[in-house]
Amino acid sequence: MVTNLDKKQIDLIKESLCVYEKARECKYLLRQQRLVFATIEDFVDDRGKSCLFRLKEMCHDLFRNSVDASYKEKLYDMTVGYTFHGAMKLRENLYLLEYYQPQCEIALQDLTEQERKIVNEISMLVRKARARLKEELKEVTILADELITQLRDLILLYKKNYLLPRFLYEYEKTLIKIYGRKGFEEILASAYADGKMLLLFKTANSYLESEYFDTARKLFKRITRSDGSNTTALFLYLFASANHFYFKNMFTRALGLAKKAESMNPDAGIREKYRPLLTRLIADLSKEIKKKDERR
Repeated sequence: MVTNLDKKQIDLIKESLCVYEKARECKYLLRQQRLVFATIEDFVDDRGKSCLFRLKEMCHDLFRNSVDASYKEKLYDMTVGYTFHGAMKLRENLYLLEYYQPQCEIALQDLTEQERKIVNEISMLVRKARARLKEELKEVTILADELITQLRDLILLYKKNYLLPRFLYEYEKTLIKIYGRKGFEEILASAYADGKMLLLFKTANSYLESEYFDTARKLFKRITRSDGSNTTALFLYLFASANHFYFKNMFTRALGLAKKAESMNPDAGIREKYRPLLTRLIADLSKEIKKKDERR
């Protein structure tokens, strides 16, 4: 059963990955001397359009005033907030460089002495902004690295989240890119005692309960190929396949798969949950086949 908290936790993890990747992108662009104000707006802003702003608000919503938030979550909120304020300083200095520096290059001979003095003072501020830029970005990327380290703890903290297996499955490549294959495998081993197979089963079950029958059946099929003795996975593969072909109007094929599932004896909990659904499905399929025969 998906709760609003489940979804909020997964959204926070996804936004955190976005913040990390955007911070690395900004670092790369600065090295290439291609970091501009428009680019950093996607990373941080004060109007709610950037990933870092959204992450800050998510943390406030989940942790700031919550008596149930753990110390890891409170620490994460603090780290995100500090990263946001550091990134806003970086953004402000980029603005100074991009919009004020060109104005400082106007012909000084056409100015009064007082006007020339003002332009020179602004030029000095712009030079200071340029000098601070690399240091500020370095601080922000260090904080982004710290965020991604802390995020690993949050992922493990949320291991009972119903949506987490699906997230880990869908974001496997991204997580391997960030944590390395060894790091990703360690997350799986810590979150799920049986590692990847249990992750795959939980993911398939999550898709099944959300009625993504085709995706679920393909995942259950992968499990049965690796472990032919897993009768529960085979039962759920047949159940998901029967539903998939039912909605494809392939009633005869669906009925054959449903009856195969009916003849099986899976885990007691699964049997109790899915037998009534299977019985109803078989009845519906039988009616559809009878209607089809009568029209011939």
